[in-house]
Amino acid sequence: MDKLVCGMVVDEDLYYKYNLDDETGLRRKYPPGGELTLDLVEFYSTAEGRKVLCPEYVEDAKRIAEQIRNEIKEYYAAEDSREEKEEQTAMKHDTFDGYLRDLQEIHAKAAPERRALKEKMDMAQKRWEENQREFKNDEHFLAREKVCYLDAQEEYKRSISELQRRTREEVEAVQAEYEKHVTDFYTANGNRLDEAAVRLLNSGIKLTESEIDGLVEQNRSNPTMLRLISDHCEKMEIENRNARVYGSLARKGGADEREAFKVIADMVEKAVSENEVTADIWSKSESHFQRLSDQQIGAMGEFFVRPETPHTQVAE
Repeated sequence: MDKLVCGMVVDEDLYYKYNLDDETGLRRKYPPGGELTLDLVEFYSTAEGRKVLCPEYVEDAKRIAEQIRNEIKEYYAAEDSREEKEEQTAMKHDTFDGYLRDLQEIHAKAAPERRALKEKMDMAQKRWEENQREFKNDEHFLAREKVCYLDAQEEYKRSISELQRRTREEVEAVQAEYEKHVTDFYTANGNRLDEAAVRLLNSGIKLTESEIDGLVEQNRSNPTMLRLISDHCEKMEIENRNARVYGSLARKGGADEREAFKVIADMVEKAVSENEVTADIWSKSESHFQRLSDQQIGAMGEFFVRPETPHTQVAE
């Protein structure tokens, strides 16, 4: 951005917009008389106090220059707003199942650590039991070994607590990203209105059932439009099952998605439980966790309303 227009630094696109006419490709002429090019606007708008050949241009040039400066300010303000909004709504994953797979990764890391802690404690337990049998008459040795065993128990409890804390923090971090995405997806947003479809719905034409079905199918990944289509059908007394069902799902606001996340997060928590039986069941490498979490992810992939998976281009 090293170009100047009326004293303001702009990019090349804006520079040529104010200098050249899109239709003719020639120098742009500004009203009211169509005689002022941009360089003349800039000259006369700063010509106060000078002797100029056409002083009648001064006021017009000042007005045009001020209008151009306001337009440039509005343009960059809108651009900054768009960039800020895009940054705020940037999501970690394209689809919701990605967050559930993040939970599987947390489990894949935490579960072996939980099993290793249990194995270490089992070894300390076994050693203490063996020492009690083999050195039952050596009170001093047993006293020292008992201290070691009690220390191992305390260390085990601390390690379990620390593992639970870290795991909980990792799950909560994923949940925060997931909640942001679910909320953004289901919240009505004017930027997601399909202008052509909205014009059609507001045209007064009574759409056929197949036409409504087509609109619903085109907007399966757009809860804002699904709600609008459903509301339109209700208002126009058009009975359409797809519009009613999809509109109802869009209005649920992600309740099913949140429940799916909670189910898997609860299983991750069980895998690092201080309860030995619970942890043993849910932390095994081939456990109920993998099967049930895969089922949740698969079921989510069948939800009628869900973010669209980016299309993958196939090489010819």
